[in-house]
Amino acid sequence: MRDTTAENQSLTRRTLLLSAGGLTVFGSLAARLYFLQVVKSQDYQSLSEKNRFNFNIVVPSRGKILDRNGEFLAINRQDYRVEMIPERVKDLDFTLEKISEVVPLSPGSKSRIKKDIKKHAKFVPILIEDHLSWEEFAALNIRAPELPGVIPKVGEGRLYPHKGTFAHVLGYVGQAGPKDVENDKDPLLRQPTFRIGKTGVEAAAEQRLRGKSGRLKVEVNSVGRIVREWPDDGNRAVSGNDVSLTLDAGLQTYAADLFQEDSGGVAVIDVMTGEVRTLLSMPIYDGNQFVSGLTQEDMKRLNNDEKRPQFNKVIGGGYPPASTFKMCVMLAALENNLVNPSEKVLCTGKVRVGNRNFHCWKRRGHGPVNLKESLKYSCDVYYYDLAQKMGIDLVEQAARKLGLGQKYDLGISGQTSGIIPTESWKSRRLGQGWRTGDSLNAFIGQGFVLATPLQLAVMAARLANGKKAVTPHLIIGNETPQFDTLGIDESHLGIIQRAMRSVCEEPGGTAFRNMPLGVNGLEMAGKTGTGQVRGISQSERISGVRSNRQLPWKLRDHSIFVGYAPFNQPRFAVGTIVEHGQSGAGRAADITRGLLRRALERDGFIAPDEIAADEALAGQNL
Repeated sequence: MRDTTAENQSLTRRTLLLSAGGLTVFGSLAARLYFLQVVKSQDYQSLSEKNRFNFNIVVPSRGKILDRNGEFLAINRQDYRVEMIPERVKDLDFTLEKISEVVPLSPGSKSRIKKDIKKHAKFVPILIEDHLSWEEFAALNIRAPELPGVIPKVGEGRLYPHKGTFAHVLGYVGQAGPKDVENDKDPLLRQPTFRIGKTGVEAAAEQRLRGKSGRLKVEVNSVGRIVREWPDDGNRAVSGNDVSLTLDAGLQTYAADLFQEDSGGVAVIDVMTGEVRTLLSMPIYDGNQFVSGLTQEDMKRLNNDEKRPQFNKVIGGGYPPASTFKMCVMLAALENNLVNPSEKVLCTGKVRVGNRNFHCWKRRGHGPVNLKESLKYSCDVYYYDLAQKMGIDLVEQAARKLGLGQKYDLGISGQTSGIIPTESWKSRRLGQGWRTGDSLNAFIGQGFVLATPLQLAVMAARLANGKKAVTPHLIIGNETPQFDTLGIDESHLGIIQRAMRSVCEEPGGTAFRNMPLGVNGLEMAGKTGTGQVRGISQSERISGVRSNRQLPWKLRDHSIFVGYAPFNQPRFAVGTIVEHGQSGAGRAADITRGLLRRALERDGFIAPDEIAADEALAGQNL
């Protein structure tokens, strides 16, 4: 009995101990469960949400670029691409090899991808390849489950519908570089598919075109694959603003057709408003190649082309203006009362200064010529005579008044100011004194004098306007420039204008042609120029100067022409330079004539049926 009682008491104690232990364990579990589910519920819910949801930056649509009539010059197109989020990739080399089975990746591409991964945070998407075909894009989507962290996407890419016709003006877009990211903290620049303007209007109007990024909440599965999007109207991307230019797409395209295979540049300006209707550099290059990525072969071809298609010649090319500079000399002489317009100078074909002969382009001379005739026949000897009577500094002042030797705020980079020399300029630049021979060369637009096609168009526009110092502008919406008064004596201006008219409208003028514009009753004014690029030795003059056609292309003279029309009611001015195009009365004059006629037609100044039959077809006389 005593043994049974002791045994029961021992069992009871064990039961109590086990019960207490069980209660302690279950109490601890309950307390822990309460702590996790109640006290820490918000924290773990947040962690769960982070594992389930991600927030992706949404790249905005880039603004479009249009011409003055609303024609698209730069737009966006659908673009298939593939990205990678490094932190979700388990084996990088394996993943790249799998992608290569669908989209071939060169060793250089793989190296670039690995460098991009090292440069950015692991959560930042890295561009693997863009501009995929539909077949490649579809194949990657099928393989998506076996490629964690690899995301095929449909985005937007830049497209230039006119290919290269506007390439030098529009520029192109490209991926942001280290300096871009350093100078601009916008997170968009860290997105692999985002492109910023690199040159031209694309760069100049970047902030207007860019837009603002959005944020998209996405639900992902256990391997990071997006399974659902959760749009939020409050976080939508804002598209960039469109930008309109003063350019006329039809006129610029026509200008490119007129140039054909030639190299050079041409600018067309409204003489009253300063609006640039055409700003063309030739030859062109396709800006779409820079967006999609140039191959080594493409880059080599561009760099080795002797006509330098990438160089913006219309605003960045410095050329001797040749005889088109004679209007600046005329203006300086008239404004300083150093010439009698009716007084004649005898041209025998050359003048001797010191121990050197300076030749006129007409070997046997023009005979006696007055001021107007000196421009009409482009007599060099007349200007050699002026060079011995007046200093270069007076000519420099007149040239700047007409718009040479300066840059203009077009909103795009790459301009050169050219050179309008002075005595102090030569001393400062070359450490030499100014010589009479320097003046003789400069007075016919050779020697140190350099100008761009745009500057020559500005000069023609100011001479045509006569009252305002017209300055060119390109981007509509930028502040329209306020023109200063030109400050030229009207009687002096009239002399120069009538002399320019005689060049085109009177027999004997270097650009004379019956009905130059091909329209009855409409006249034009202008000036030819033949920019010499090589020296002619005395022995060659004795044996016979070789013609341009006998010379290699790079040794031929530049063909230059400036002009405006109509003469009585000036509307448009043009500056044209054809590199190594030979005589200014040839290629440059024909291009200018055709552009003036087409510009007046497109502007409604003349009707198409007013054009003479023999002038109706574009370029038939070129």
